Amino acid sequence: MDANNVTINELITQMINEARRLGFSETTIWRNWVHKAGMVTRYYRDHGVCLYDPAVTDAFVQETRQRYDAGAISKSHLKQIRQIAGRLNEFYVTGTLRIDTTMRGTRYELSSHYEHLVDLFITHQGYGKNTRDDAEWAVRKYLSYFEKKGHETLSTVTMDDVQRFIFQVAAEVKTSTLYDLFLYLRHFHTFLKETDMSAPECTELFSHKVYREMPIQGHVTDEELELILNIIDTSTEVGKRNRAIILLGATAGLRACDIIRLKLTDIDWRKGEIRIEQTKTKQVVRLPLMADAGAAIQDYILNARPRNHCTELFLRCASPQVAIADAVAIGTMFKDYERRAGIERKAFDGKGFHGLRRRLAKKLLVSGSSLTMVAQVLGQTSIQSALQYLALDTGNLKECALNFVGIPVMRREFR
Repeated sequence: MDANNVTINELITQMINEARRLGFSETTIWRNWVHKAGMVTRYYRDHGVCLYDPAVTDAFVQETRQRYDAGAISKSHLKQIRQIAGRLNEFYVTGTLRIDTTMRGTRYELSSHYEHLVDLFITHQGYGKNTRDDAEWAVRKYLSYFEKKGHETLSTVTMDDVQRFIFQVAAEVKTSTLYDLFLYLRHFHTFLKETDMSAPECTELFSHKVYREMPIQGHVTDEELELILNIIDTSTEVGKRNRAIILLGATAGLRACDIIRLKLTDIDWRKGEIRIEQTKTKQVVRLPLMADAGAAIQDYILNARPRNHCTELFLRCASPQVAIADAVAIGTMFKDYERRAGIERKAFDGKGFHGLRRRLAKKLLVSGSSLTMVAQVLGQTSIQSALQYLALDTGNLKECALNFVGIPVMRREFR
């Protein structure tokens, strides 16, 4: 479709057809999109606008927000308008629909003052999608606590109030969650200080060290990777693309969120390397392009990739042939190949697409690479972030254990 000349009704029809293609039920489509989209359509009609324009949709959201602030509509109505407007704008730009779940932060409903504060903070920070959701959850939880205590603004909150919040939340959440909470609230209070907003100065309070638990997660084995690669039909355009994506994850350890952002110009074919700014760490890394992955990418570009103006390396095969919108799509694709290859999965078994990254880490450690080298190859910002991979090298860990065979055990009495 020509995105610049699509009408609001045509866009809604195409979005609904895409939802059906993805397998959404008619009930879900009607409740979540058809009914809500009708409100947007009426706004366009009332203002004499025919062609879809994200700016017009944003203006509708803004007017709806003003009606909510005036007490004319409910919080749930405002939320519905925001959701459908976001869906329409995203589909207009990408031609795709994300299959996602409700963000955990949305259950903390806030006053318009605090809502505005959250919006300012999130916009200012420029977080990536996943980090943005986690940061918003942390700040919403924080502000919701004080709002329920009767604080309409942070100007009335004291250090003692903040300490009471910390004591309460520390008893409720896991250590890893508390670590994230401290991290984002430290960012939040730094933002408040930089923008001269009235709030208690407690950046230092959220700087206390919280040691994260490092859970031992599984990884995709060499045998499982071979089964998956053998099941891919590389005679098709989709198969050529997916094989290249999976090999990139396996040989370069790239995250799915980085693969979908990878551009044609990020590959230096003469040097045989990939240059990319990582979404999660914002670090610019250069990684070797291994022969298998390079051959698969070359096959995809020459024989399967749509020839259009898009700069991203990997594109949708179905129309509209634009960049893959969300890393979730790669995870879903990989899971489907695992199922077809007969690989049994369990909840939190670590064998999703990110398990390819852990597989590479294990191979590097087993080959004798230092933890510093592993961190550099995987683009980790610190060795601490790479410590989680040590548990994967079970062979060397066993060799480090002391052997007590043949050593007599003697009992001594202490007086």
